[in-house]
Amino acid sequence: METSANQYHKANILIVDDTSSNLRLLSKLLQDEGYAVRCALDGATALTIAEAEWPDIILLDIVMPEMDGYEICQQLKISEKTQQIPVIFFSNLEDVFDKQKAFDVGGVDYIPKSFNSLEVIIRIEHQLTIQSAKAEIIRLNTELEDRVKERTQELEVTNQKLQQEINQRQQVQDAMIRQALQDSLTGLANRNAFISKVKKAIKQKQSNNNYQYAIFLLECDRFKYVKHNYGYIEANRFLIALSNQITTCFSESACISRFEGDDFAILVDSFTELKIIKDLAKNVQEKLQQPFNIQEEKMKVSNCLGVALGNQQYLEVDHLLHDANLAMQVSKNQTIYQIFDTKKHSLFKGYNKKKLDIEAELKRAIDNNEFIVHYQPIISLATGKITELEAFIRWNHPQKGMVFPSSFIASAEETGLIIPMGDLVILEACKTIVKLQKEHDLNLKVSIDLSPAQFHQPNLVKKIKQIIDATGIKGEDLQLEMPEKAIYQNPELTIKYLNELKESRVGVGISDFGYGHSPLTYLALTYLISFSVSRVKIDSNLLQQDTQEKSDYNFQEHDIYFCEQLISLSRQINVPVIVKNLRFNKQLKYFKDLQCKFGQGILISKVLDPKALEELLLWSTF
Repeated sequence: METSANQYHKANILIVDDTSSNLRLLSKLLQDEGYAVRCALDGATALTIAEAEWPDIILLDIVMPEMDGYEICQQLKISEKTQQIPVIFFSNLEDVFDKQKAFDVGGVDYIPKSFNSLEVIIRIEHQLTIQSAKAEIIRLNTELEDRVKERTQELEVTNQKLQQEINQRQQVQDAMIRQALQDSLTGLANRNAFISKVKKAIKQKQSNNNYQYAIFLLECDRFKYVKHNYGYIEANRFLIALSNQITTCFSESACISRFEGDDFAILVDSFTELKIIKDLAKNVQEKLQQPFNIQEEKMKVSNCLGVALGNQQYLEVDHLLHDANLAMQVSKNQTIYQIFDTKKHSLFKGYNKKKLDIEAELKRAIDNNEFIVHYQPIISLATGKITELEAFIRWNHPQKGMVFPSSFIASAEETGLIIPMGDLVILEACKTIVKLQKEHDLNLKVSIDLSPAQFHQPNLVKKIKQIIDATGIKGEDLQLEMPEKAIYQNPELTIKYLNELKESRVGVGISDFGYGHSPLTYLALTYLISFSVSRVKIDSNLLQQDTQEKSDYNFQEHDIYFCEQLISLSRQINVPVIVKNLRFNKQLKYFKDLQCKFGQGILISKVLDPKALEELLLWSTF
């Protein structure tokens, strides 16, 4: 007897009994309660139905021929398909042992055949409730496991991305550390690394007078010539060859540093006698007298070399560098290396006097307001309109007339006078831009280059805010430019100043970005966004000529690739690019095609005095 498979039922119940009357009675009872019922007269039929996974519960008689209920239950519990089906035994046996055995073989309940109908229904529903609860627990556990697996996979993906980001940041950090301590062009130590080494040598000398060290300052004279006549690429190759030649003169323990341009500094320590230092100095100068091949030209390099020997009186690196520099300046006239000696102070008197004279003259010029500011327009390459002016300092000397910065900036930086001179330029430039904005109703900005010493002065931000208040210039109309190397000299202070200036809406850009085609430039540019720089400025001279004829200005492929990558990457991180020193129409067209934002140079306008600037603005269309 069985019910229709298409009818909805509470559950499927299999009744196993060799007595037909019992089957009919129980079937009628359960069907009336809404259950689907199937019956089996023997164990084999019962196992077949159970293997088909039809029943939700089995009512099993104990006493049956051939295979009793105990054996049937044991067979059910062996099979994976049937072992979870609850079995309720029913029998006329009343012995406690029989009941216990029913539970031992896997039964879940026991009903005597002298049953009460309500009792049977209650026991069946109780077991079905238990099974339903188990099924729900299994379902919930399965869902939980699935969610855990899914979440674990998400976490693994997230962890992988996080690890990739950590690795990328570590690479950037490592690169920045290398930038901070290593000259990107030659691979030598830079000024920061050198000064750190010398500080350690000074400390060691203080604690151990037997420890010997010396510093060499070396200056070569052909770098500017090569750069002017052959361009940046050949100039960089020249510097690399020069540094390689210098390196061959010293042991691995020496700290060889490229300060800037063709200036080098070397720390030699743990030597035993002065003769070693003299031999090293002589060897360096002899090696550098060998000609260098620059394209087809064999070029000899003259050099000057000064040495300062460490002693316990030296407590500051600057004092050592000062004395080594004095010796180097005298070496220019003597054509042979010089070792600084206080007993021969008269030897350096002429240089000291000249230096003091220049310093005094610069101080007088500051006091007498002899420094003036000229301006060069910066235009939008898309529209051709003037958007900004760059300020340039000039010295209106009472006897010499107009003096250009190349004649006095180095001395100003060396003496520290670059800071008050810079303050005058910023103040005057801000006054001028406010005046032009009011008188000509123009939307103009002004940019001003700062040296590392200017940018890292302790009260820079305070000064800028005071100038903004005094002149009435809007913060967003003032753009300060710092050289790329200023970032790496003091990253923490750079970030601090950038954030503080940003609060006043003053922009800070990078000037001469990408000098030397450093491979770290691309990495540095992606990192600049964390410094919040407002823009970068590159030199059109990055594009070198394939030919010496200016009329046939063809760019070299590696320069084209460099500029394209640089401008493309800057556009991706929304840092606009200004190209300066535009001299040829082909350069202008090239950078326009690259969608470079802004440009300046003599092709657009030369540097103008305030009067000439006003005349230009009167005739310009904004």
